Amino acid sequence: MLIQRRWKPESDPDNLGKWELPGGKWRAQETAAECLRRELLEECGIGAEAIEGRFVQRVHGSETVETSSPTLLVQMVAGGYPSLLVVYTGYSEEQPAAVGDGARDAVFMDTVEVKRLLEEEPETFTALTFAALGELLERGLL
Repeated sequence: MLIQRRWKPESDPDNLGKWELPGGKWRAQETAAECLRRELLEECGIGAEAIEGRFVQRVHGSETVETSSPTLLVQMVAGGYPSLLVVYTGYSEEQPAAVGDGARDAVFMDTVEVKRLLEEEPETFTALTFAALGELLERGLL
């Protein structure tokens, strides 16, 4: 499980140092796969060799629309700031290193350790990541 520590002391001091799934802002006209690959490279210094899911582009007149099937969609509905986390499952043999300005300590954490932290130290995760990993665990995907 690729995970990193959130490091935004100015804009998000309440979550400073908590574990989070890598992510960032989706750019206009960027496909889901392009966004995922860019964010992984920017935040963790790794490339995604494979991304699970279905990605289909459909042309309608002069417009192109992409549909995709993420592993999970997580939305902050109260507290913090409005956020939407789109989770995809992927694969990389590269070793992560937090290279972005908003994260530290990017690692591939053993799923046994992730489960232990979810049960014994839930406060060490951001709310979105706690919810996402809890759902993945309940679905048997973790």
